[in-house]
Amino acid sequence: MNFVKLITVSEGETKFRVPEHEKGAGPKSVGKSVFYNPAMELNRDISISLLKAWPEKKKRVLDGMTATGARGVRIANEVDLDDLAMIDKSTKAVKLAKENIESIGLQAKVIHDTIQSHLSKSNRYYNFIDIDPFGTPVPFIPSAFCNISHGGIVAVTATDTAVLCGTYPVKCRRIYSSDPKNNWCRHEIGLRILISHCVRESARYDRAIRPLLSYYQGHHFRTYLEVKDGARRANSCLDKLSLYEFDEFSWSEDGPTGPLWSGKLHDGNILDLMNPVGRMSKDMIELWKKESSFPPFFYDTNIMGSVFGRSPPSLDQMIVGLKDQGYGAIKTHFSPTGLKTKAPAEKVREVFNGL
Repeated sequence: MNFVKLITVSEGETKFRVPEHEKGAGPKSVGKSVFYNPAMELNRDISISLLKAWPEKKKRVLDGMTATGARGVRIANEVDLDDLAMIDKSTKAVKLAKENIESIGLQAKVIHDTIQSHLSKSNRYYNFIDIDPFGTPVPFIPSAFCNISHGGIVAVTATDTAVLCGTYPVKCRRIYSSDPKNNWCRHEIGLRILISHCVRESARYDRAIRPLLSYYQGHHFRTYLEVKDGARRANSCLDKLSLYEFDEFSWSEDGPTGPLWSGKLHDGNILDLMNPVGRMSKDMIELWKKESSFPPFFYDTNIMGSVFGRSPPSLDQMIVGLKDQGYGAIKTHFSPTGLKTKAPAEKVREVFNGL
């Protein structure tokens, strides 16, 4: 590989070579070199953790956009697999991914193709398909839902956060067929729009999804969706798509925002089996587990302070105050000043103004 200087990086338990890059939040474009995003290391850590915890005995994995092979090489090295296919449309990427696989003595099929073309020609089903594009995953989702096994997982990353969070509402409507809302809940709304789109796409093939883990982190959304066959299951998923109305600090159903996924974002059973990998922390897993038992959306103390014209109490004070009133309340990974609770909006307002 003499088209660009390569350096060796270490992620988790694996070392591999990537094009020399600047440190920071990650590339702002795909560029001419083989794509590598160091800011997605945590994303890859979480993939490894979930795959290790997943009780599925056979693990036939497709890394749909392998680039340098960062994710695929790590999966091959750190997870017990049956087989692994790594796909990329770039000849340079395929060459580098092959070199990375061979350098640590591992076996994988590294294929020069697009994920859509490969899956359309494939006569087998994978039971884990990873879609991690630069930008929207929408063009690649139908192929994945057609070629995932019953009970398999489709893992989807979306980095077009500005679209999903409502900065470009017309584009969101065009690409995801949902109306976003650029407010304090925009990151959770954006994630639920992504899942909503996946629900509708899978339902076209009489398939249903169940989110095992879904989160927002930095500059991207990520969701791991268990897929099962059955028209009734698909109909049940469609029933969990809802429209919402947001006011100054709270929300209600039957509004202009959505359709959004109204079901759970995480599955507590898989989270119980997950352990920290790399940059992951136990606290992240514990917070996701707590979130799994709370309904959609959250209150933001800074927003409420602005609405009610006073300095907000601390997040901890709000949580204790709500618990004293008999309502559960937790922090949320979507915002450092946000809390989830089952308390009605008027009770939240009462506790806020009473502190």
